[in-house]
Amino acid sequence: IKSKVYKVMTLFLVIVLSFWITCSNIDARSGTLSNETSYFTTSDIVMHRMDIDFGCINIYKQPSLNHPLLKNHKIQRYPTFTRNIVPKRSSYDGKIIEECPLGKVPFHKKTKKHQIKGFQSNSHEYHSITLDTNQTATFHGGYAHVGAYNLQLKGKQYSLSGIWVESGPPSNLNSIFVGIGVMPNLYGDSEIHLTTRWTAGGSGCYNVHCPGFVQVKSKPYLGMILSPVSSIGSFKKWVFVPTIKQDKVTGHWWLCIFPKLRCFGYFPKELFSHLSSGASIVRYGGETYTPPGMVSPPMGSGRLPQERFKNSGFMEKIKIINSEYNQIDINPRNMKINKDGNLSCYDLLYRGFEGSYSHQAFLYGGPGGRSC
Repeated sequence: IKSKVYKVMTLFLVIVLSFWITCSNIDARSGTLSNETSYFTTSDIVMHRMDIDFGCINIYKQPSLNHPLLKNHKIQRYPTFTRNIVPKRSSYDGKIIEECPLGKVPFHKKTKKHQIKGFQSNSHEYHSITLDTNQTATFHGGYAHVGAYNLQLKGKQYSLSGIWVESGPPSNLNSIFVGIGVMPNLYGDSEIHLTTRWTAGGSGCYNVHCPGFVQVKSKPYLGMILSPVSSIGSFKKWVFVPTIKQDKVTGHWWLCIFPKLRCFGYFPKELFSHLSSGASIVRYGGETYTPPGMVSPPMGSGRLPQERFKNSGFMEKIKIINSEYNQIDINPRNMKINKDGNLSCYDLLYRGFEGSYSHQAFLYGGPGGRSC
């Protein structure tokens, strides 16, 4: 009897010990970023004033309404999911000094076209590293806090960080990106701008360089400079907080920023053959491009995620808008890392829940280089 009791107690202790080791490993894994971020503070980015590349136009005469699919389009002034939010005409934290008068919206005055025809991101000039949804489901948007850093690029190079919603086969991919972009060829500088890119039917464009996006607010606006930005090694981090969300009633894809979910415009569902009913995948991360013969540009902060939160690019508080149009934290079991190219150029570290402040978060980016 004593022998049996001893064996039972031994087995019990082994089970308890195994369980304790497993929990310790999980805690050590998930606490890596949260322990580090407890020493940091983050704040929302503010916006620069309107620059000379932008003017104001009557909301009903904006070029987007010239799209053949939008000839009879009726502008939706507010998304139905913000009906309980009282609209205000105050400036964004008092930081935007100039804006368009009532009834007018900003438009980009540059005549240079940046239309995308037959866009293919799988060539060796393009590199991306993202955290993707990995389940058969319909999604209606995404949300994240995106850390913003200065990057030095030139010519036709670009570096994007943010959220993608996508649906459809590669030959007819419907895609919308919203986030931050450093694109000297588009903006004429190496600063960070509020940037979108959309494709449908094999073509599309950035921001409003082809008809499509409908602007309904005087601020913010696509192409706006974002400031201030984070510094490598600093304990003060600045984040851009975009939301892309499909309106349950109209089907339009709204772009919003915090604070208070300020929704400033949308991509009408009429533009899309697949995204009109929702997205099949939501992606979070970065993408770069370099012309042939040039080195690949940096992504995120320009440092690899192994350099930790103090130096690396990051995204936190990552959420999806699910099939029920509810905004919820992403689930690690339903996500996968999509790595492209040499991991000494770009990498992504994701361990799931990172504490009560950051929630679901990851580190990503890298220096780029010739070997990418």
